[in-house]
Amino acid sequence: MSTPSSRIVVGYDGSPESDEAARWAASTALLRGERIVAVVVAESTVSTRSQGWPVSWWQEIEQQAVDTLAGAGATEVAVERHVGNRVRTLLDAADDASMLVLGSRGHSRIGEVVLGSVSQSAARHARCPVVVVRQRHAASAHRIVVGSDDSEPSRRALDFACTQAQAGGQQMVMIRAWKPFTVPVDLHGDVPPALASTLLNEEEALAKSVAEQRGRFPGLDIVGEFIATAPGQVLVDASYTAALVVVGSRGRTALTETVLGSVSNRVLQDARCPVAVVH
Repeated sequence: MSTPSSRIVVGYDGSPESDEAARWAASTALLRGERIVAVVVAESTVSTRSQGWPVSWWQEIEQQAVDTLAGAGATEVAVERHVGNRVRTLLDAADDASMLVLGSRGHSRIGEVVLGSVSQSAARHARCPVVVVRQRHAASAHRIVVGSDDSEPSRRALDFACTQAQAGGQQMVMIRAWKPFTVPVDLHGDVPPALASTLLNEEEALAKSVAEQRGRFPGLDIVGEFIATAPGQVLVDASYTAALVVVGSRGRTALTETVLGSVSNRVLQDARCPVAVVH
C-alpha cells in the first residue's frame, strides 16, 4: 500500500508543456515505484453570474491527462479537479508528495504562463521538491547534475539527486562552483596565498562531500567537479549535457549567492533540461 510520500503530483492544464511534464512524471514514477496524482486547477470565476467551467471541459482535460500518463507507461494514476488559486492549490495538493512536477509554460486558455508565475512561486514556497520540465538539449544525456555548497538545502538536493540517479542507473555529477569578485595577481602572475588556500579548501570540501555520498549510495557512479566561476553559469552550462539539474532552495551566503534569489532563478530560466529545486 502506497504511503502519502510515495506519490508524485503533476500540475496538468492540457498544454504541450504539461504533457511533457506528465510524461517525465510517468517515467520517474515507474523508476521510483510511485503513483501519480494529476491535479487540474481552474481559476475561480470572478462573476457570481458565471456558469463556471463546463463538465465537458473537465472531462476532456482529465481524459487527456490519463491518456498522456498511460501512454508514458504510468500504471497507477489519479486525477483531481480543483477550482481556486493555481499556485496555492498545487502546493496544498503536493504538501506531502515526493515531488511536484510542472511544465515550463502554461496554457493561455486556462491561465498565466507557468514559468512566469506558477513554477517560480511553487519553487519558492513548496515543501517538497519542485521539478520544472522542459525538453532536454541533449536527448541522450544520462547524467544528473547537482549544485553542492554544504548548505542544508544543498545536502537535501544531493540526496534527491542521488535517489534519482540510483533509480535510473544514471551518473551523478556534483558541481561545486566558487568565483571571487576579483583575482589579484602579483608581478609573476601568481595568485595570493590566501586565495590559493581558499580554492584548495573548496576542492577538499567537494572531495569530502563526494566521499560521503558514495558511502551513503554504494554502487552509484558519483563524480565531483570544482569550477572557479559563478554557480548559476556553471549549472546552466552543465544543463546542456544533463538529463536533470538539481539545486537547493538556498545557498550559503558566505561563498555563494542565495540560490532561489539568484542561482536557482537563473537555472530555472536558462537551463536546457528539467530542473529540480529542493527545499
